[in-house]
Amino acid sequence: MARLDLVWVRGAGELASATAHLLFRLGYPVILSEIDPPLAIRRPVSFSDALVEGQARVEDILAKYYPTVLKPQFPLDHIPVFEDNESQLRSLKPGVLVDGRMLKKDLPDMRAWADLVIGLGPGFDTNKNCHAVIETKRGHDLGRVIASGAPIPDTGIPGQIGGESSKRLVRSPGNGTVKWSVTFGELVEAGQVLGQLSSGKLLTAPTCGMVRGLISEKTVVRSGMKIGDIDPRGASVNYHQISDKARSIARGVLEAMLIQEQRKSP
Repeated sequence: MARLDLVWVRGAGELASATAHLLFRLGYPVILSEIDPPLAIRRPVSFSDALVEGQARVEDILAKYYPTVLKPQFPLDHIPVFEDNESQLRSLKPGVLVDGRMLKKDLPDMRAWADLVIGLGPGFDTNKNCHAVIETKRGHDLGRVIASGAPIPDTGIPGQIGGESSKRLVRSPGNGTVKWSVTFGELVEAGQVLGQLSSGKLLTAPTCGMVRGLISEKTVVRSGMKIGDIDPRGASVNYHQISDKARSIARGVLEAMLIQEQRKSP
């Protein structure tokens, strides 16, 4: 694997976007793919909105949507984003595939898809479907490169932020689309109305804090889906900045890539 090999980051949510952001800054030719419409909620730090808005910016890096899958002519001043089409993107013959979709379930064997396949979090195992795994669970091992085996299994319980775990998440009480009455960075009180579903059901804040996550109003949601996030740390949060967790995971990906480069060098 050489520095000029194409890097395909699959998924354009928070963790995948942080990875693409770092690799792009370091000069790697990187592309992103995402489902349409996307499911990301921390959209100020995700490139996923490029699919619905045409482009999206995370900190100092711009991503642009490409309606046709093709191998871009690098270097570029932005990250190309494609709709996730497995067969078409594989035809680009990436040197590295980073799967950051965070599906948290057993996934098929992708080791033949690229020279280096890196999985983020649960669902990946170097004995089954990838060459390396990055630990995504908060704690001592966050961002660790796992060269053999699997990460900590998914518990279904979000990591604690500001002393809150599951309570900080907004989940849809039904099916439909969302109309928000708040925006990112807004401070809210527990029980405050955040918006409503197309069915008329109200969406309320589960705790007090800063609005950090809101799913796109263009995404059809289903009952129980995670559609929002209230950060109990409040005004101290900079929702425009990539989080410490996401940066740790992105650096883990870079570490795995550099290890592979070192092994390949004469």
